Amino acid sequence: MEQLGYFDEITADDLKAMAEASGPKVTIFLPTNPPQHQPKDTATRVKSLVNEARRKLVNAGVPESDAKDMMAPFDAIATDAPFLRQQGESLALFAARGLNLIYRLGVPLTEYTHVAEHFVLRPISEALTKSHAYYVLAVSRNKVRLLDATKDSVVRLDLQDIVPESLEDVVDTDDRQTQLQNRNIGGGSAVFHGQGGAADNQETENHRFLHEVGSSLGDLLGRARSQPMVLAGVTENVTAIKASSSYPVIAEDFIAGNPDTSTPRELQQSGWNVVRPHFAANDDAAYNRFADVSGTGLGETQPDLIREAAVAGRVDTLFINPSLNASDGTGDVNTAILHTKLNSGDIVIISDGRVDNVAALMRY
Repeated sequence: MEQLGYFDEITADDLKAMAEASGPKVTIFLPTNPPQHQPKDTATRVKSLVNEARRKLVNAGVPESDAKDMMAPFDAIATDAPFLRQQGESLALFAARGLNLIYRLGVPLTEYTHVAEHFVLRPISEALTKSHAYYVLAVSRNKVRLLDATKDSVVRLDLQDIVPESLEDVVDTDDRQTQLQNRNIGGGSAVFHGQGGAADNQETENHRFLHEVGSSLGDLLGRARSQPMVLAGVTENVTAIKASSSYPVIAEDFIAGNPDTSTPRELQQSGWNVVRPHFAANDDAAYNRFADVSGTGLGETQPDLIREAAVAGRVDTLFINPSLNASDGTGDVNTAILHTKLNSGDIVIISDGRVDNVAALMRY
């Protein structure tokens, strides 16, 4: 079975801890690229990058014993065989005095080690935005799969006995067998229960199954979510689920055909093709709101002013040009990213040249 990759969430508590950290801060990025990566190679690269970070801490004036203590939790990664096998696209490590954070991410990263008064977040800014997340629900009589995806990652979600995993979860198989049994009449003649009874019964079972799948989605995911869902299945199944769905945002287009032979990665890529125009339209609308107020104080492009506004909680939407390297610029953009997320602002990735570095739409 295809390796999906393992992905860790960067939580609000994590962002708060990063914002409250003091003293020199360590950022380490390492590409892992499953399924091609080799755990032994990852272990070797982790050791090397951690040693490099330790040297940089000492050069920044941190006592050698303190630098060793700061990096100790990362040393353990190199000998954690299960962790080394279970990787995403990249590994991001952040450390400060009393703080160590480890993330397996779906964002491709270039190998990088940095020690400064700020954490480096620009390269992982796409992992910090939820605006490009979507679900894929793949349904057939034999199998139901729910995937939580972005352009770069896909995770299969547990249906938690809330959403049926197959038709057999809804229809009692013993009862079905009884219904399909023939009975002997008179001189040994065998007849079935009614004309077309078996076919009619199967259609009823399938309708019941699809209705149960659709109506239970809201119980699993919530009924007030805005993350779009892409359905994958034959047309009649998709139509039935749309009609019964308790989840509010189902994409009009869908992935046609029996999804059972498609891997999660294939479903993710097909789903991205469906939702990409929707996300692009939302990003364009947000950027147009910024453009309408650019130069008025509500639309800003100066990194230092954006940083100050983000720390004060004034940034509604932060637009990031992802093409710049991790080392480009000062800590202003990285601090702005951290505090925009910490204060419930949105991050939008603009890669078509409209944003040279960073831009911000202010709340006030």
